[in-house]
Formats: sequence, structure tokens, C-alpha cells
Amino acid sequence: MSKISVSDKAQEYFLSIINKQNMKGLAIRLTATNVGTPGVQCGILYCPKEYITSNDEHFQMKGFEIVIDSSVSEYLDDSVIDLGKDENGEDLLTFHAPNLNKSNLPDDATLKDKIDMFIKSTVSPSLAGHGGAVELVDVTEDGIVKVKFEGGCMGCSLASVTLQDGIKSQLNQAFPGIIKDVVDVTEHVKTDETYA
Repeated sequence: MSKISVSDKAQEYFLSIINKQNMKGLAIRLTATNVGTPGVQCGILYCPKEYITSNDEHFQMKGFEIVIDSSVSEYLDDSVIDLGKDENGEDLLTFHAPNLNKSNLPDDATLKDKIDMFIKSTVSPSLAGHGGAVELVDVTEDGIVKVKFEGGCMGCSLASVTLQDGIKSQLNQAFPGIIKDVVDVTEHVKTDETYA
């Protein structure tokens, strides 16, 4: 279970903005996206009670709750949230997550290793709802990522949209300035598994 620290001032601030929303059971969700990549980010969101899942870790604060999805909790361990003032005297919420850049890969992991792990942990699971998956084939020296669709994505008429609007976009966010292009090298054949 993660450890997080939220200052009294930050808790008061969260409670005041939650109360303005007038939604019973509204929580605050801490998020981490693109973990293990150069484009990793953390965030703070409202979380209506119907979006709290059994996979969430719960942290009871003064009058509200903070939740973190357990799949990213190790990256948010030891986080500190505080409230101060900016140079104009306005409230400034700070979120310091010292483990955000944690990686499950060795220090000498190649770019291909990092992209492969990201595809397996983030991209492919998002395609699983359609019975599909994507596999990394290669990463060229000039930043071309070659992928192959599998399952429901093979032969799918939406594969090119998934490639450009989904996979390429996700990789560009996770590896900013590193990926030149993403190319589909699948020999598409329509099968009984094909999604569309």
C-alpha cells in the first residue's frame, strides 16, 4: 500500500472544492500515466463514487477520501501534496511524486525494451476489449516503431485508425520527441476473430 502525505492546508483546499461540487461521496483520485516512460505524468482528478473500484487504494482525509488505482500505486508511493501561494498570491497546489520515474526495467534497458514494455502494459490491454492486441516488431535507429496487430485487430477495417489515433498518439505521449513514426507491418487477413 502506498504512503501519501497531504498537508492540512491541502486537505482544507480539497474539501472546499469538493463541497462546491455538491456530489455525495465525491473523492479525489491521484493518477499516474505513461509510467516507466519519459512521458510519465501524475495528476489529481475528481472521482465520483461510482468510479471508485475494488482495485483502488483508499486514504481517509478530513471529510473526504483520496483513491489511487493499485496498478500505479508504487509510482505514487511517498507522494506529498501541499498548498502554497504562487508569485501572484494565488493558491498553488503542489504534487511531488518522488517514485514517478521508477522503472521495472534495468538501467541499461534499450529504447526497444522500454517501448515493448509500454505496449504490453498499456497499449495492448486497451485493445483487449475488442479481442485484439498489438506486438512490437522492431524500433529502427531513426525512431520508426514497427508493430503487428493480432487477434481481433488482424484484418480489422479500423486498424489504420487505431494505429494513428491510438497507438501512435500513446507512444508520442509516452516517448515525446523520440518516435518518428509508427508503422503497421501486419499481413491483414480477415478471420472469424476480426473485430470490424
